Amino acid sequence: MLSACALCAALDPEDLEHAQRVARGRGAARAEVFAEHRDSLTVRWNGEAAEARADRDLGASVRALSGGLAGFASTNDVSRSGLEKAARAAAAIADGHQDMRTGAASGGVAGLRERALSPLPLAVEDPADAGVDGKVEVVTRAGDAARSADGRIRQTQVTYVRVRQHIAVATADGRLVRDVRTRTRMTCRTVAKDGRGARAGFEGPGIGGEGDLFDRQSPERIGYEAAARAVRMLEGRPWSAERPVVVLGPAAGGLLLHEACGHGLEGDGLARKISVFAESAGRALGSELVSAIDDPRYGDGFGSYLVDDEGQVSAPNVLIDRGRQVGALTDTGSAASLPEGLRSSNGRRESYAHPPLARMSNTYIAPGSDAGEDIVSAVRRGLYVARLSGGDVDIASGNFAFTSSEAYAIENGVLASPVVDVTVLGNGPRTLSSIEVVGDDLAFTQAMCGKEDQWIPVSYGSPTLLIHGLTVTGG
Repeated sequence: MLSACALCAALDPEDLEHAQRVARGRGAARAEVFAEHRDSLTVRWNGEAAEARADRDLGASVRALSGGLAGFASTNDVSRSGLEKAARAAAAIADGHQDMRTGAASGGVAGLRERALSPLPLAVEDPADAGVDGKVEVVTRAGDAARSADGRIRQTQVTYVRVRQHIAVATADGRLVRDVRTRTRMTCRTVAKDGRGARAGFEGPGIGGEGDLFDRQSPERIGYEAAARAVRMLEGRPWSAERPVVVLGPAAGGLLLHEACGHGLEGDGLARKISVFAESAGRALGSELVSAIDDPRYGDGFGSYLVDDEGQVSAPNVLIDRGRQVGALTDTGSAASLPEGLRSSNGRRESYAHPPLARMSNTYIAPGSDAGEDIVSAVRRGLYVARLSGGDVDIASGNFAFTSSEAYAIENGVLASPVVDVTVLGNGPRTLSSIEVVGDDLAFTQAMCGKEDQWIPVSYGSPTLLIHGLTVTGG
C-alpha cells in the first residue's frame, strides 16, 4: 500500500516542470499541474449492520491556458509519461485547431521554487491508522442512541466519513506548494412516524483536522439530537402569518448567507455579470450591523486550507464590511476579469479530476453584541427558524426560497409550538438591509456544497439574527 505521504514519494518536481514545458511547447501560454493523494474511510450503520469502506486515490491534472481558452486533462498515472500525456491533451483542448503534433518538449519554465509554508494548527491522523473497529463502534453508539430516544423513531442511518488529502500544485508562475487536509464528519438521519404522519431529523457535526470530533459532541448526543428533532416536528402545526418578525438561529442564518449571498459573490458570476452583486461592488447593501467574512484559515473549519487548489496562499477575505460590499470569492480565471482589490484565494476543486472553480470555504456573519436568547425574548409574536434545508436561489435577481426543517412559533418572547411545512422567501441584498439585530452567539454548520457537479466541504456560520420583511408561507 502507498504510504501516508505517497504523493511526496510518487512525484518528482522535475516531472511537474516537464509537463508544464510540454504544454507550453504545444502552444499554451501558461500551464498548471495539480496532484493529489486522498485516503477516505467511510463507515455506515443502517439499524441492522455496519459497513466500512476505505478508498485511496492518486492522480494529477494539467490545465493549459492559451488565448483565453483553457484546456484540462486528468490522469491517475503520475509518472513522467502520464503527466506528459495529460499535458499534451490539455494543450490540444486549449487550442482546438492545433493538431496533436509530436516533438521535443520546449518552452521556458524556470525551475520550480518550492515555498515552505507553516501548516494550519490542526492535529492530523492518517485514516489508515484510525482503526475501523473503533469507527464501527461510534456509529453503532450513535444509532442505538437515536433508536432508543423515542418509540416513534422508525428509521435511522449514521455515516462517519474521514478524509485525508495531500496536494501539490505546480503553479503557472513557477512555484511549488503543498498542503495536507484532514476532515471528519458524522451524520445521523432519522425518521419519526405516528398517526399524523412522518418527520425527518438530522444532525451532522464535522471538523477540519482530526482535533477530536467527539470531544465536542458525543456519538450518543449526535444520535439523540437527530431523533429529538424528528419527534418534535411530529407535534408541528402550519404557519399562517405571511410577514412575521423572523428570528433565524445560527444554523439558519449561516445557510441563508451561504446560499443567498455567498454564491452570488463568487467570481464567475461577477465576471460574467450574471449575479445581482455584479454591479454593487463598494456600495452599501445592508445594515451596518452586518459584516460577512470568508476565511479558509478559520481554526478547525470544515472548509479550511493552507493553499487553495490553484496554489494561492489562503487568507481571510471580508465580503461585506458593515453593510458595504467590499469583496469577492475568486479563482485565478475570474480574478483576471475583476478589479485587483477583489481577488482572493478561493479556487477549489472536488478532486484532481475536476477543474478549479470560485468557491466558498468557511463563510460567516461576524457576531454582534446581543445575546441570542435576548433577541427571542424581545419578540412578542414571530417565527423562530432553527434550521433551513432545501431551497432555490436565483443569483441573477437575488431571490430565494428555502424550506425550514425546524421552526417554532414565538409567543410573548418564548419558543412555543413547533411549526412545519414553512417556506421562507426573500431577496439576498434586501435581506441584508432588513437585519435589525445581530446576536453574539456565532456558531458554524458543516456541509458539502455543490456547484457544477462538484462537491466540496464548507462551513457556514452566523449568530442569531432578527429580520423584518421576509415572506413566510405555510404548507
